[in-house]
Amino acid sequence: MFLSQILVNPGSHPDQPRPGLDWAKQSYRVHQRIWMAFPDDHRQKEDPFFLGTWSTEAMPKPRRQDGGFLFRIEPDPPMRVLVQSSVRPNWDYAFQNASYLLAGAPQVREFDPSFEAGAVYRFRLVMQMVKRRTVPATELKDGQKPRSEHPIRCLLPPVDGTDRPRPDPEFRAWKERLSAVALRSGFTTGEQLRVQPVTNLSMKPEGRLIPTRFNAAMFEGVLRCADAKLLREAVVNGIGRGKAFGMGLLSLAVVR
Repeated sequence: MFLSQILVNPGSHPDQPRPGLDWAKQSYRVHQRIWMAFPDDHRQKEDPFFLGTWSTEAMPKPRRQDGGFLFRIEPDPPMRVLVQSSVRPNWDYAFQNASYLLAGAPQVREFDPSFEAGAVYRFRLVMQMVKRRTVPATELKDGQKPRSEHPIRCLLPPVDGTDRPRPDPEFRAWKERLSAVALRSGFTTGEQLRVQPVTNLSMKPEGRLIPTRFNAAMFEGVLRCADAKLLREAVVNGIGRGKAFGMGLLSLAVVR
């Protein structure tokens, strides 16, 4: 597998155009540009200088473990995007008509994700905080989908009958969600778990003027491997939903 770091050009002055910053703010646009780094042989032969309009039709999206990718727009400086892929990306091809988005050449290194039960790793993960509900067929109304998604909110109950629910500073509902996901992903998390809302991930559905923001959270801390095979699958395939919008990449580093 391959891990890439794309350094984004944020611009030098707020009064000047800053296309790199604007690009990094649109997670789906970032996804589209990353996808351009995986052209098939036909695409490279027919359009070596990337002059045509990009389309995924010529290269159907493979399974993630067979050549797909995960990415995350990092919240801390320098402005950058991390990309994990099963095959080596061709960044020269992807950015040859948009080099102004970059602050430097993308860095790529190869790695083999392998883990040991009981080993401890530092981790970072951005997850979409939603839960899915299934409506029994006998209760479905006209036009209603059998499965729906609902955001997980971190709220405390009202102090009395008149107060509204209050934000939970401990993010207990999100931590519980991570614990449930961790259980089937081969790891456990410790007490030193940092949680913060992620507010820069959104999409603008066609026909709408206001973009829809994802209910997402970033988790950082230390995890312990409980099942090496399951943990590897979680790293390779990602965790949760919203992977096309910069969520699901589980980044690990050995604690020394």
